[in-house]
Amino acid sequence: MKNDLNTFEIFNHLSKEEVKLFTGNLKIKTFNKNQTIINEGEEGDSLLFVIEGKIVITQALTLATNKLDEGDDREKQLTNLNSKDHKIMLGELALFSPDKKRNASVKALENCQVAEITFEKIFEICNNNNLVGYKIMKNLSEIITKNLINSNNKVLKLTTAFSLLIDQ
Repeated sequence: MKNDLNTFEIFNHLSKEEVKLFTGNLKIKTFNKNQTIINEGEEGDSLLFVIEGKIVITQALTLATNKLDEGDDREKQLTNLNSKDHKIMLGELALFSPDKKRNASVKALENCQVAEITFEKIFEICNNNNLVGYKIMKNLSEIITKNLINSNNKVLKLTTAFSLLIDQ
């Protein structure tokens, strides 16, 4: 199972020996169907890799929905992902966020196996081997940038659709 982790984008351009620096420090966790893996808003201290299973990612609605300016506590489903179709890594935003808060909730849609490595261990490995650290940080910045571009495109489509509705 740990051998499959070298196919995750965070490990692009790392040798097998360099990947082993990380995989040797992973803890494997099992989450049952409908069990929460990550709670939005809680402090994050690790990266998670979904090795096997299906998950749903949700975010709380944050817009006031009435004149009393009360927030809506419902959640918006962002996506369902299956480990057979996607290499799913979770927690990269909390790694760089000043408050280390998780920005979405993740729940298991079926029994899942998840590999976890702490931020502390990631930085320790990167500090002890600057070349590996450079590769990991470059890969993480590319992953976050790609996700940001995808989010921007979704916002653009949404605002365009909204604008067309208003113009009618």
